[in-house]
Amino acid sequence: MALDVPAEAIAAMEQSNKSEIIATAFYGATQTIPSDEYPDYPSVPLATNSGSITWDADQQQQAQGNCFLAANGADLVPEAKTDPLAPFGQELQIVRRVHYANAFWDIPGGRFRIGEVPSASDTYEIMGWSAQLNLVDLFDKVQAADFLGAVTGPTQNASTWDEIAKLSPLPLVRSLPDATIPAGVTFQGRLDAITKLIANLGGEPALTRNGALTARVANNYLTATVPVATVNGTVSVDAGMSNELYNSIAVTNPNDALILGVARITDPSDPLCITGPLGERTRTFSDPLMDTQGKADAAAATYLARLSTVQARVVKVTCLPRWDLELGDFIQVNDQASNDVWMGEVRHMEWPLDPTALMSFDLTVADKR
Repeated sequence: MALDVPAEAIAAMEQSNKSEIIATAFYGATQTIPSDEYPDYPSVPLATNSGSITWDADQQQQAQGNCFLAANGADLVPEAKTDPLAPFGQELQIVRRVHYANAFWDIPGGRFRIGEVPSASDTYEIMGWSAQLNLVDLFDKVQAADFLGAVTGPTQNASTWDEIAKLSPLPLVRSLPDATIPAGVTFQGRLDAITKLIANLGGEPALTRNGALTARVANNYLTATVPVATVNGTVSVDAGMSNELYNSIAVTNPNDALILGVARITDPSDPLCITGPLGERTRTFSDPLMDTQGKADAAAATYLARLSTVQARVVKVTCLPRWDLELGDFIQVNDQASNDVWMGEVRHMEWPLDPTALMSFDLTVADKR
């Protein structure tokens, strides 16, 4: 859910665009910039208007981007594998420092691996040095160690979180209630295993801003009703129409074939009636948390109520940078142009690393008022 930051910091983000982006470099647990070895640099020297970070909840690599560096101090263009900005395990921790009146707050932006240095220029004697860094989130460590050898599945009836801990090369934050692992689960690789195990908890893989593996609730927009954050921004809505609605929902339990919750629109006066010209359009959800018939029936009814309305769509929101938002957050957006109020789940974010630029995000809408 949204980062736990002081209300004063959120107010500063909404009322002031005075901020700066600060990057710190690490090699393993060792902070390399700033450090005594590089006294010229109080932080990694980001260039003005420096790059961007893209977040996408529907990708295995959920955050990636780039940043540009430039300075006249000691040359940091990497040449050896252990240099502070080389792409061999080196990482950047990025924060946004928000200023308001005489105070400031540091909002964590995430921990990223340096995946590539696609370009660099070393003309220190003439005009300094510059470099571009391509960044990826720490799921890169999971993907890089994907091979599991002889491990083809978990221990049956074991704790799901305990099995994830065995597999994860990252620290673990246990964010959802634990569950035992049913029979029949097999692994195709480390990331596939972690994804399946977190799905057994009703979640999907996520990272904390410090780079720990955790889980967020899957399909949060279908069930959440209380927003974890409120954002003031401008909502861009496509005026077109499509038939991407559902008039039939089936909810199953992958561990119990007898559980099947079904909800359909059967009113002949409704244009989405399953017997009407549109026909039946079914969306299926498989959720191990649906361990009773009553839960499955209730979930099917809830999902149908949202997925059968025109409000079940994605809109783009532009706003002052709100780095407290996280993928999967169920939030409220107050449209400053129309005064409409939108509720939904954040699934995609674009963060310019230019401290003066606006950010944008995609909202999977659950409700509009």
